[in-house]
Formats: sequence, structure tokens, C-alpha cells
Amino acid sequence: MDNSTPYQLAVVGCGAMGTGLIRALVEPDTPHSAADIIAADTEPSRRVAVEQLGVAVTDDAAEAVQQAEVILLAVKPQVLSQLLLELVPILRTRLLISIAAGVPLSQYEAALGPQASVVRVMPNILCTVGAAASAYCANSACSSEQIEYVADLLNAIGTSVAVAEELMDAVTGLSGSGPAFVAIFIEALIDGGVAAGLAREQATDLATQTVLGTARWLQLQGGSPSALKDMVTSPAGTTIAGIKALEERGLRAAVMEAVAAAARRSRELGS
Repeated sequence: MDNSTPYQLAVVGCGAMGTGLIRALVEPDTPHSAADIIAADTEPSRRVAVEQLGVAVTDDAAEAVQQAEVILLAVKPQVLSQLLLELVPILRTRLLISIAAGVPLSQYEAALGPQASVVRVMPNILCTVGAAASAYCANSACSSEQIEYVADLLNAIGTSVAVAEELMDAVTGLSGSGPAFVAIFIEALIDGGVAAGLAREQATDLATQTVLGTARWLQLQGGSPSALKDMVTSPAGTTIAGIKALEERGLRAAVMEAVAAAARRSRELGS
């Protein structure tokens, strides 16, 4: 993309997600360096934290947007409408990337006009360690070059998939909220290990590595979760006894409902 502005990317909103994205993007082997990015937030402590990453900062969103070719809005859905109104003249001529949960492309087009290039993105907090699971969808005004730019940006901080817009709420429920669900499961594994006699530090090391290794096996081997489960499960053994306990207590159904509930809430926020 032709960079005719002082910065290639402006990040508006430096909360946990905005700061996490910036932190990941200034790492080596990403499309940006710290010198390419300007960030805006009205909260002084957040600006200080981001400035320590080496990027330019301001308390004025309009100032940041005017100076960048691509705009990433990392703000809550509740404040998005007012922000769009304030920035309409500038955003109409920029590529706009937004991570606001549940807000449809039509809402951006209503505010900015159908000619505005807009991409909805749902990353997750794991961007802070370069392991985000993200999904994106673009409106018809986006060029193939712009869509490729967004995909490269997201793949530099983890992995990404393109989805139809009607599936973005499902993405929010699965990978957007998923880290919290997985964290609860890991915490339960740790507590189980402690209950069985392990020291908490030992249980923590074993539980986190087990979950990390399981995910890595599934990625690298290309097998299904059920295939890995069957490899570990022997007749009348320890694993099948544990699986029976999980099934009796409804773990599978509870996780499915957690994703569905988060997806429903995403739709509510967007409305």
C-alpha cells in the first residue's frame, strides 16, 4: 500500500486489546515497526503504556486518524457511533479496520457512506503473545489489496480466517471469548491436580503444558480431537474413567452453551 502519510497505521483506543495489538505489531517479522504507528487514547496512563512500546501517542483521535493511511478502531461498541460521527470526513478516505464486537458493516456504511472501505475484525486477547485467533470480513468497497493487507496484519500476530459477516457473532463466541473458557478449564485442571496431591506450582506447570501440547499436536498432526482422545484412552483405564466423569457432569454441553451465549450477547451489543 502506498504510504503518503506520516504513519501507516493509527490505533484509536489503547485498552487491553488495542495495546495488545500494538505490542504484537511492533515485534520483528510483522508488517509494521513502532515508527509506522500512532495511537490515540484519552486516558493518560494508557498513553504512557503505549508510548513505552516506541509508538507515537496523542489524546486526540482526529489527530491520529489524519496522519495515518489505515485506521484501526479498538473501542467499545457503546462509544463507536459517536466516534464515527466525529471522524466522518477523514474516515471516508481511509481503510477502516474495526474490532468492535457485534457492529455490522452496514452501520459503518450508514455513517461513512457506501464508498468507505471497512473491514470488521474479531481478534482475541492472545494477540498479546503473538498467538491470536482472528476472523475478518470486508465490505464491497474494499480492494483485494486492502483485504490482503488486513490478512497479513492478522497473520503476523497469530492466525486468521475470512468469514461471511453473518458468522462474526459466532467467531466472537468461540475465539473472542474462548480464552476465558480455556483459562477456566486450565484452572480446573490445576485444582484437580492439587486435590490429587500435587503442589500448585507443579500442577500449574503440568496443566498449562498439557493444554499447549494438545493444541500443538492438533495443529501439526492435522488430526481431530476425537483421534487424540482415542489415542490416550485405553479400555477400563484412567482416562476413560475421567471422561465418564466429564460427560456425567455435562462439560461438553456447558462449553457449547457458553459459546452460544457469548454469540447471542455479541448480537445484542450490535443491535
